[in-house]
Parts: sequence; structure tokens; C-alpha cells
Amino acid sequence: MKCIVFYESWQLECCGTPFSIGDSVKWLVDKTEHLNTPVDVGTINYCYEAHSKDWQKLFVLEGKVETIKILYELFRPSEENPRFLIAVDGKMIDAAKAEGFDKDIDNMKSSGYIVLLNECTIRPAKKEEVTFQ
Repeated sequence: MKCIVFYESWQLECCGTPFSIGDSVKWLVDKTEHLNTPVDVGTINYCYEAHSKDWQKLFVLEGKVETIKILYELFRPSEENPRFLIAVDGKMIDAAKAEGFDKDIDNMKSSGYIVLLNECTIRPAKKEEVTFQ
């Protein structure tokens, strides 16, 4: 089974573990139906989640990293509230690894990683596996 995970940059930078193509990973994730971005990222099955205290809604996903794309977005102030930034454009760039703290490209900031995993297994998380409560 294959699946696609969105791994937010700030989560990797905060307390995540860098990963590369070919690595086997074991991540806590939650289900997602939509990623709020102007970039066509295709279908996202799960989002990496290392900060939710709602362990009953989390899953343990294991798989092997097949591809990594860095999602870059261009942000502008919202017309309704200029203090709130919204993504208005962006692009994805292929990468061999994800380490966080990616350099800006064309005035765009890295929002996260679109990661294709193969050989996936998924199961509900157990309370004792969610150590960031």
C-alpha cells in the first residue's frame, strides 16, 4: 500500500527527525481530507502530527520514503485582516531529504513536505505511544 503524508516544516524543525528517500519511518499521523494551499498537491492521505493531545484520533503509520517534495508558498496579508497571512501562490520542488529550515526560494517559504510512502501499514495509536501529551 502507498500513501501520501504532509509533514509541516515547523513540526520537523521543532522536534522531528530528518528523513531521506529510502528511509523507513514510523510516524504519528491524523487523517486529512484537504490541504489549504493554492498549489495542486494532489491527494494527501495523512498529516504528520507530533503536538496533538487527542491521542484517540491519531494513527501510527509505518512505511518507506519513496519521494519527497518540498512545498513552497508565497504569503500575502489577508484583505479582511492584514495581520493574517494567506498563501496566494507556490510550487513544489523534488528533494532527496527533509531536514527543516529550508532556504526561501523566489520569496516563497517552505511550508512542508509532501512525502510518498510505500509498503505502508497503519493502525490506531495507543495512549502510551503519544508521548507529547
